Amino acid sequence: MDKIKRLFVAFCLSALSPAVLNAKTLKVIATTPELVDITKRVGGDLVTVSGIARGSEDIHQVVMRPLFVTKLNQADAVVYLGLTLEHTFLPALLSVAANPKMRADAGATCLGEACIDCSQGLSVLEKPDSLSRAEGEIHPQGNPHYNLDPEDGVLIARNVAAGLSRIDTTHAADYQKNLALYLAELVPKLGEWRKAVAPLKGVKAVSYHKDVVYLGRFTGIDFVETVELKPAVAATPTHLEKLVKLMKEQNIKLIVREQHFEAKTCEWLAAQTGAKVAVIGAMANALPETQTFIQFSEKNLKNLLGAVGKAD
Repeated sequence: MDKIKRLFVAFCLSALSPAVLNAKTLKVIATTPELVDITKRVGGDLVTVSGIARGSEDIHQVVMRPLFVTKLNQADAVVYLGLTLEHTFLPALLSVAANPKMRADAGATCLGEACIDCSQGLSVLEKPDSLSRAEGEIHPQGNPHYNLDPEDGVLIARNVAAGLSRIDTTHAADYQKNLALYLAELVPKLGEWRKAVAPLKGVKAVSYHKDVVYLGRFTGIDFVETVELKPAVAATPTHLEKLVKLMKEQNIKLIVREQHFEAKTCEWLAAQTGAKVAVIGAMANALPETQTFIQFSEKNLKNLLGAVGKAD
């Protein structure tokens, strides 16, 4: 019986190609749930991917756990959105992890051969004229919330493929093949979504936080003001009074609240102005059944359309 088992194992091993036998699975850390999804799609069986931020969290207030340090210490690559979006947690984790392939940098967030910055090649919006802290929480390199633009899923996927190919040159062709398969699914969706959001073009809206400029670029929504007084600065009674007046004067009937922000103020504004509130996720997995980038993007668009009475 033992001889038969040995022969069976030998046969199975001989059936495997040398590439499979010698393959080394890359350990990859991605900072947000949608990056986890896209990295899995592009990396395929050649990568194992772990995430850091949870979809329900505020990306600026991610809870750091000791496990993240261990994973980053052992990682072959870290995939991140960049533009200092992860500045409150990633540099600190990298510093403690002490992985020679990647190191902390306050400006670029991550430096080293293992760093995959998904913002490379992005047409950055809202670059600040002033870096004064009096203006609230300012991102010096520009608005980093481009993951809210479905179109930028293509850019993210291409940057992930390029990064994995650079790190693991042996399987570059595989990453490019997986990229093509993913884009073959995403790109037709973009065409469908562009048609679907046509009723949103020119609609004036208020968002809770100043993180929707890329979403506005895709949908055509004109975001004219925020519920917050300034980025990460809570609204004052005076600001809310002015906001109600502005919304009535400009007939603004849409309020966009990112899921992780409190609902009470938006509900009060809606009651004062007759506006509807659309709840969106700032990351994948913030809302039910939005584990993937495609689901995340589609759900946000549907919620926006529903709030203006244009849902299917």
